[in-house]
Amino acid sequence: IIVTCKGRLDHLKQSLPRIAAQTGCECIVVDYECPDGAAQWVRESHPHVKTVEVRNVPRFNVARARNLGAKAATREWLAFLDADILIEPGFSSTLAGLLGHGRYFRPAPLSRGTCGSVVCHRGDFFALAGYDETLEGYGGEDNDLYFRLNHFGRSRMSFDAGLLRSIPHDD
Repeated sequence: IIVTCKGRLDHLKQSLPRIAAQTGCECIVVDYECPDGAAQWVRESHPHVKTVEVRNVPRFNVARARNLGAKAATREWLAFLDADILIEPGFSSTLAGLLGHGRYFRPAPLSRGTCGSVVCHRGDFFALAGYDETLEGYGGEDNDLYFRLNHFGRSRMSFDAGLLRSIPHDD
């Protein structure tokens, strides 16, 4: 499970304990020059969670952050979640029963806060060169990845959106 963080440490403090408690998962937090020191907090609070730190980049590039997290991952399946996503205890075990080659997974029904959440096979992800880092901001990079996965012949599958929810916040 790969989580990116820049300026959302308060959210990460709520979401990471749930993520780190998932069985059979590797957890990676990408601190993308988080002004709140996310990587340091993760190392102190959850030493079994991997951290990737990005420095000297004032503008957040979520696509690059997610790609860096994916490169640090060692597992066959990659789950991308934002720092403001709270998952239920059975998240990983439920998904483990669904995973299969030729598919990627998004929550259904989609909500504004969870539409960037996705699970895909690492081979598919890297065959497509991951997220397109030229797309900046929020929303375009994930929709582009879903389009390319579909074009690559991968089927979009769903998992129960009740397994996760977004922490309400402003932009």
